[in-house]
Amino acid sequence: IHETSKELMVLRPYQIYGVEKIVEQVRNTKQNGYIWHTTGSGKTLTSFKASQIIMKMPDVEKVLFVVDRKDLDYQTMKEYDRFEKGAANSNTSTAILKKQLEKSDCKIIITTIQKLSIFIEKNKGHEVFDKKVVIIFDECHRSQFGDMHVAIVKSFKKYHLFGFTGTPIFPVNANTGIKHANLKTTEQAFGDKLHTYTIVDAINDKNVLTFRVDYIKTMEAEPDIDDKQVA
Repeated sequence: IHETSKELMVLRPYQIYGVEKIVEQVRNTKQNGYIWHTTGSGKTLTSFKASQIIMKMPDVEKVLFVVDRKDLDYQTMKEYDRFEKGAANSNTSTAILKKQLEKSDCKIIITTIQKLSIFIEKNKGHEVFDKKVVIIFDECHRSQFGDMHVAIVKSFKKYHLFGFTGTPIFPVNANTGIKHANLKTTEQAFGDKLHTYTIVDAINDKNVLTFRVDYIKTMEAEPDIDDKQVA
C-alpha cells in the first residue's frame, strides 16, 4: 500500500512471474539472467519488488539498480519513492556511492553505469567486492555495458547480474562491430532468459496501445541496379 495515498499497488501476473524468477535465481545461488518485458509494461515496479524481496535475504549485502543517464537516475528514484518512500538511495557523485556501499543501512542503491564504473576503477580491493551483491541493469544494452560487464566480473566475487530489456539482442540482430565480441547478445551478457512478456502479449492483454506500421514508397529505383556493400 502506498504510504501517503494509501493506494493499493498490485503487480500484474507477468510482473509476479518476473520477480519470482529473479528471486529464485538468488535463492538457488545461480548466477545471472534477463527479463524480456516490453516497453511500457512496468519494468521499474517489477525491478523494485524484486529488489525489495532480495534485500531481506540475510546473506545479501546490497542490491544495486543501475541506469544509464542522470535524468533516468532521478526518474527511477522518484518511481522507487512512489512505491515505498525512502526505500532506495540515489547518489549525485561517486564519493556518495562509495559511502552508500559502505553503510549497512543502505540496502537498495540506484546509481548510473558511469558512477559504478568509476567506483570500480578507483577502489580496487574494496571490501564490498567480497560480499554478496545483486546488480540489476535497467535497459541492459547501453554503449558502456560491455566495459561495465568486464569490470564487474573482474571485481565482484559473489555477484548476481540481472538485466531488464524490452528489446533483447539475438545473434540475428547483434552488432558485428561491438567492442566485446563475447557480449554481443543479451544471452551472452546475462545468461538465460528468465521470463518473457512481449509487445504482442501486451497488446493482446490491452496493457499497451496498439500501433500500425505503414510502408510508404517515396522514390523509384532505377531498373537493373545491383546492391553493393559500402563503407
